[in-house]
Parts: sequence; structure tokens; C-alpha cells
Amino acid sequence: MEFDQNNAVVQLCVKGMTAEGEGKIEEAKQLFQQAWDTATNNFEAFTAAHYLARNQQDINIELKWNLEALRLADTLEQDGMNGHYPSLYLNVAKSYETLGDHGQAAHFYQKAAESSEYLPVGGYTDMIRSGIAAGLKRVGKANPMDIQVEALVNAWCEHKELRPLSMILPAYVGNLGTANDRTKLLSAFSYLSATRCLSVDEQRTVGEIIAALSANS
Repeated sequence: MEFDQNNAVVQLCVKGMTAEGEGKIEEAKQLFQQAWDTATNNFEAFTAAHYLARNQQDINIELKWNLEALRLADTLEQDGMNGHYPSLYLNVAKSYETLGDHGQAAHFYQKAAESSEYLPVGGYTDMIRSGIAAGLKRVGKANPMDIQVEALVNAWCEHKELRPLSMILPAYVGNLGTANDRTKLLSAFSYLSATRCLSVDEQRTVGEIIAALSANS
């Protein structure tokens, strides 16, 4: 769903972000609150709630607004909102994680991962996917295969093994364990394996990763 730059609520939120960028946090919060008070429909309220969650000193209030933004998103036409859900789920997950509720945090990080397929290609998407991946790892949701892949990538980075890195990194960065992500990793590791450019131990590890990815495809 597109944001109308001429919309009064959107304009207030833009002013709030400008104030925030200038370090005027209280002014920004007031502008976001004004946006909320001005909202006349669920999309405007969703927009304002999303920004009201920012810069809250009380994490419970931050969570309240993140959950409200998510609730309002659920009332809107879904196809137009799909691209918003990864960041919405990510924000809710981060709030729960900060509160120490890792169960709820893991739940929403996983929902963020599952909805990430709707994100377009670009820097914003890379940032969101990276945030989701880091969150999943912090709450203990990285699976053993992810740890195995990370160990290989870290070793290649340490020894400046550019050839395997060039083949694997595009599929590895921001990998969230979705079906599409697994397919990309499987293709990358299969191609790497076929080049036979690795040590015996690394070749064996890559074979194990390929088998695990194939079994989960």
C-alpha cells in the first residue's frame, strides 16, 4: 500500500522523522502523537502507530505501539500490506526480546522471516533481513546447519579464500531459513562442490550441508 505524500498524517510523520534526524526527539514524538490524533482511518492510524513506537524510553510503551501497528495492519487489504509485515514483526520481536520474553521474540522473528519473501530487492530489504537473522540467532533459533555454514564462511574470511566466498556470500547474507533461502544456498553450495576447489575436510563439510539442504527442500 502506497503512502500518499500529500496526506496530512504522512506529512506529520515526515516532519517527525526530520526532527528526529536533527536530534529533536521530543519534538519528533509530539509530531507522531499529532499524527495519531489526526488519523481518520486505519491506514493513517497504522502509519502513526508505527512511528509512535520510535524513541520510547519505556519498552512496554514501545511494545504497545508496535503491537497496535501490527493490529491495524491486519485490518487493511492484505496484498497491499505484505511488504510491511517483515519490519512490523521485526519491531515486535525486538520489543519482546528487550523485555526478556524470548519465547514471544522467537515467534515474531520467525514470522518476520516467513514474510520476508515479500520484500523487494534493495538496501532496505538487506537491512531488514539482516536484523531478522541476527534476532533469530540471539534468541537461539539458528539451527545446527546454519552454525556449520557460518563456521565455514568465517574460516574462509579469516584465510581470505575469495573463490568460495564469492560463490556462497550472495546466498548466505541475510539467509533466514525460508524455502527460497534454502534453495539459493543449495544451488550455491552445489556449484561450489562441483568446482573441487576445497580441502578434503571442507569438501566433506560442504557435502553434509548439501545433504541437509536437500533433505529440507
